[in-house]
Amino acid sequence: MGGKLRRIHLAAILMSVLMLSAVSANGATGPKAGSKPNRLLNEASPYLKQHAYNPIDWHPWGEEAFAKARRENKPIFLSIGYATCYWCHVMARESFENKEIAAQINAAMISIKVDRERRPDVDATYMLATEIIARQGGWPNSVLLTPDLKPFFAFGYVPPAQFKDLIKRASTAWQEKPERLRADGERIAAIIKTAMTRQAQSVPITVPVLRRASLRVLSGFDVFNGGLGTAPKFPQENILLFLLHRAERDNDKLSREAALITLDNMIRGGIHDHLAGGFHRYAVDNAWAVPHFEKMLYNQALIVRALLKAYTLTGKRRYAVTARKTLDFVLSKMTTPEGGIVSAIDAETDGHEGLFYLWTEGEIKAALGPDADFAIKTFGVTAKGNLEGRNTLRFTQPPEQLAVAMKLTPQVFRARLQSVIAKLRATRAKRKPLIIDDKVLTSWNALMVRALAEAAHMLKEPRYAEAAKRVQTFILDKLGGANGKLKRSYFEGAAQLSATQTDYALAGLGALSLYDLSGEERWLKSAKVLALQMAKTFQDPKSGALFLTANATGFRRSHHTDDSTLPSGNASALELFGALSQRSQNVEWEHRARGLLAALSGLAVGEPISHAAALVAADLINRGGTGARQVTAHGRVHIDVKRTTDPRTALVRLTLDPGWHINSQQPEKDFLLPTQVSADGITQDAVKFPKPIPRKLAVFDKPLKLFEGQVDVAIRLPKGKARMEARRIVIRLQACSDSICLEPKIVTAMLPAAPQP
Repeated sequence: MGGKLRRIHLAAILMSVLMLSAVSANGATGPKAGSKPNRLLNEASPYLKQHAYNPIDWHPWGEEAFAKARRENKPIFLSIGYATCYWCHVMARESFENKEIAAQINAAMISIKVDRERRPDVDATYMLATEIIARQGGWPNSVLLTPDLKPFFAFGYVPPAQFKDLIKRASTAWQEKPERLRADGERIAAIIKTAMTRQAQSVPITVPVLRRASLRVLSGFDVFNGGLGTAPKFPQENILLFLLHRAERDNDKLSREAALITLDNMIRGGIHDHLAGGFHRYAVDNAWAVPHFEKMLYNQALIVRALLKAYTLTGKRRYAVTARKTLDFVLSKMTTPEGGIVSAIDAETDGHEGLFYLWTEGEIKAALGPDADFAIKTFGVTAKGNLEGRNTLRFTQPPEQLAVAMKLTPQVFRARLQSVIAKLRATRAKRKPLIIDDKVLTSWNALMVRALAEAAHMLKEPRYAEAAKRVQTFILDKLGGANGKLKRSYFEGAAQLSATQTDYALAGLGALSLYDLSGEERWLKSAKVLALQMAKTFQDPKSGALFLTANATGFRRSHHTDDSTLPSGNASALELFGALSQRSQNVEWEHRARGLLAALSGLAVGEPISHAAALVAADLINRGGTGARQVTAHGRVHIDVKRTTDPRTALVRLTLDPGWHINSQQPEKDFLLPTQVSADGITQDAVKFPKPIPRKLAVFDKPLKLFEGQVDVAIRLPKGKARMEARRIVIRLQACSDSICLEPKIVTAMLPAAPQP
């Protein structure tokens, strides 16, 4: 945005009241004796329902509240949060349930409560306002707006005394000099509009560009603990997936090591639930030891995808085991009877964050008896604890080092560990259960469909395939995806809210992941329907990018180009269009992909950390995929790379559509493109093609040597440890029918590393 932003007028008045202080939680939100419900009671959101008995006169986001603000010429107090947000609960107990504060704010302002997970468009707009005004962001997000929805002040959590003083000062400022606050609102709104519709000149995304992008990302890498930057430490899964893509695609060793160090430390850390599986939202320290304890569905899905890629690259057991535990946790604890997956699991018990997950040394001893000493050493439990006298469970050293220190074989260590985990999990299950945010979100469920489908293939687990189909069917049947008219949220038996562009893109990618897994045409058809409706509803004819919403949110309509917790909507659309172009004969998908790439490429190259998903999508369009399964030649050729029962043999299986062929490795004519298969570190004499089929084509006077149907190419791997390694397989081919030849293709696939202990 260039230059320093000018401090707005009210910020100068109110900055003194924004000093944050520690608080003690005191009770849970909910109806009090004699309290009456407000307008939020019938809203289809667990978060809004949590505030349905507040004495504040809350309105849901909508024209009724906007019209009232204009009619009464009052500023708007906009409060944004989500159902499992700890500090949202604290502010609710301290301020929103306080009758004196409620009376003050009801007299001075029109109050609107928004669930950020149901309305990511509202959240994105006004979180940017908070970042501009307060120089930081987070939830709860509190923003003061003019009646025409322009933000003039913003803050996060504040204790009740400061909140009360802030409302009083803001009310006085509005009454005495509203024109100055309106002018501030106009300036901030203009900055937001520019930021959320910004464009950059198109640039080619080449291998050197990707290399420079990965180096920029790694400039902030924590070499000791993994992850980017310092505490609080977020998984930043989109960046992890970018680094792993660089490792797969171009054998980028720095990217590989950075991603694996991060995943290893997360797996060992307190951010990982070692008892039940799954990951918490982020860590409050550098070493991933103390988490912020919510469990969000999108984290589980994206981390699983990163773990599966790490397993492909290394074959190391811990990545597969952790992916399985995470998926099993989601399927057992977060799946609804109807087949959808809930959004999140709360962090607090009776006002205390993390209490469900924390342990004292005494509790460990009582639960485990003679096994307690093993658990105490393994999980770093102390009498003092590492969080308010209690302990998060985390590995103080890698398990293999702990086994050596305890003079145990790896097998014995793992067996004792599983026994301890089972006992602690059973003890923990007796604790007060955590609140579940049971709304079902389209985009988050679609992310899990993709994770399940990829796990079904990589881990050879049919039940994950069935689970992926159930969830995608829920999206189609319950959320409107079957006819391409998606809804965003499903709660209490009803689908609510028009879906965002991100919902459409991720639902389309989920359908494609099932097509790649099963080969069933219905999933490809579904992806096309969703992609066409997305293009029709959200296309911006000026920039070439896609709008996030079908209509304006507040004072503007924006593009979602930056990654946040999810890959950006435009990056997901770019990947969807590109994947469809590789799987469909309709050249329109290629045109759409190239047009969107032109709109995003400059932003992605200029800001790689916030556009990691777009960089991956761009490379998939330019050079194809990288996994063990690939589709090329506009869907006419499917490629599957796998190990055989012979540990020294890999197989490249090419499956061609009926009526299509490829040339043999030694074609009859010099001008015909030979089919070639090569692998890292493998000589050509180790690559064995099957016998080609002689076939006469109308345009040639003699039969040609061709491959049709299923073509199995065997690769003899080196001896020793080298045969265990993951390898990039490069396939060069040209698909032809009796009448036309498509453009030549170079496809990179990945032979997964052999499983290791």
